[in-house]
Amino acid sequence: MNAHLMHHAQPLVRPLALSYDALIDRHHAILFDAYGVLVDAAGALPGAAEAVATLLRREQPFLVVTNDASRSPERASRRFRRLGIPVAPEHVLSSGMLIAPALQERNMAGRRVVVLGTGDSADYARAIGAVVVEPSLDEPADAVVIADEGFLDPLGTLDLVLSMLLAAHAAGRETPLLLANPDLVYPAGNGTFGFTAGSLARMLDQALALLLGAEAPTFEVLGKPAARHFEAALQRVGTRDAVMLGDMLHTDVAGAQAVGIASAIVLTGVTTEAQVRDAGRHGPTYVLAGLQQSIEKES
Repeated sequence: MNAHLMHHAQPLVRPLALSYDALIDRHHAILFDAYGVLVDAAGALPGAAEAVATLLRREQPFLVVTNDASRSPERASRRFRRLGIPVAPEHVLSSGMLIAPALQERNMAGRRVVVLGTGDSADYARAIGAVVVEPSLDEPADAVVIADEGFLDPLGTLDLVLSMLLAAHAAGRETPLLLANPDLVYPAGNGTFGFTAGSLARMLDQALALLLGAEAPTFEVLGKPAARHFEAALQRVGTRDAVMLGDMLHTDVAGAQAVGIASAIVLTGVTTEAQVRDAGRHGPTYVLAGLQQSIEKES
């Protein structure tokens, strides 16, 4: 492996356009977002398989740091491998993996928790002994987790959760709210997009604020841009000389800046080149057209 050069994580007013090969020589560890960088809903993105394989050959530390809380690391690894991307379970740090410690901090073992998401999402709560239940007006849950949008009848379920939270508030009970995936949209492939869990949480937040005002409970964000997600990733790779490769300014870039590491926007997902230019000092340290080449010559 080439000697790594230490660079300040503070973003430039104009991000530096680099190739992927040049970028990985600048930092010891690489943190990938999943959707919009390695994959979209249609499959693997160009260059993703070779980008990961290169790090494995170089024995360079890396993690997939994703807000996708719908899959266990083992299930996520199987999907990556089916798409030809050699990501092992130990290379996955999802926001779902933060659900169990967050519930444990709130002493939720043995207590009733609503988890909106997939079976894997619910299993994160069960791992600490929480009892996963459906939302109910008769017996409001002790906590609510929004992990993923992949559940039946999202609007009907949110209606019931809202009513449950209002009933709990009327009875003088506080209900912790946790948001594993704060992303608002995801790239579905071929220039299309879909709503994700963060949009559902925002709807619930606004409804609670309207109905309860200053007494409304609010969501604690577990995934990017939350510092706990980034700090967990940096602990796993064993260095702060890391760069976060993502496709969203408000999660990947903002979170990286908050913990003092470099960031790169990869223009294969949500954020456009024009949005990167307009971001100024809130923009990334680097910009990549994809995992194969830069959008312009380095200047």
